[in-house]
Amino acid sequence: MARALHSIVEGIVRPAAFKAAGAAAAAAAMAALTWPGVALGAGGNAYLDLSAGYRSGDFGTAVTSDLYDVTPELGYVTPDYNVGVALPLLVLHSEGDGVSATDSGIGDLLLRGGARVWRSQDEKTGLNAAVALKLATGDENKGLGTGATNYGGFISLNRRVYGNIITLMGGYVVTGSPAGVSYDNVVPYGVSVQRTIGRTNIYTAVQGQTSAIAGVQDPLEWDLGFFHILNADYAIKADGFVGLSDGSPAFGIRSGFVRWF
Repeated sequence: MARALHSIVEGIVRPAAFKAAGAAAAAAAMAALTWPGVALGAGGNAYLDLSAGYRSGDFGTAVTSDLYDVTPELGYVTPDYNVGVALPLLVLHSEGDGVSATDSGIGDLLLRGGARVWRSQDEKTGLNAAVALKLATGDENKGLGTGATNYGGFISLNRRVYGNIITLMGGYVVTGSPAGVSYDNVVPYGVSVQRTIGRTNIYTAVQGQTSAIAGVQDPLEWDLGFFHILNADYAIKADGFVGLSDGSPAFGIRSGFVRWF
């Protein structure tokens, strides 16, 4: 569920700066908080997660930005904790209001980890915690990164109800500001419902955050996706989302596969 965004042009609100700073870290943290639920077996597994995605939006401006990404992630997951590191490869195209530009390159490196910190005796309720760190490896002048290091902490409460897992998530992201720009720290939040049918985990979520830029509408999105374990070596996944505010992209889709080791 995890994603990043971009900037548009000078003089116009820069979506990458607030989207990648908060929601990408929040989505990564949500993944870190929910990964234990899909861990194979009782032990741990290393994995390679390779996914590709597309998202588009105008963020309430006259410029529409389309972002394509291929994102490899390496990590390790057990039923009780998980860690991962991801580096997206991005292509950003912006069009409108006399602007037409395409840039490509690496995005911001994202490191995350999560762990189960408490579980009820009946195993129906659990508390998870996660941290995420985003390093400024992407070129902020091209809109491929935010130009500053961001980091955050997250917590989630899970409850199993009639075979469904309901998750409430909240957090706090410290948003770094590159030279000449000032961003506010953000508060991400979300609620998700998951259900496992056989080897398939189906989920839907509403995720949002306070805006890092004063006067810009808070990002808010609705997600729907699945994660399917093919066998002991491979899994596939796909999800899509629609933006519920001008602070979010209009829509996006992504798919990928996981190789277990």
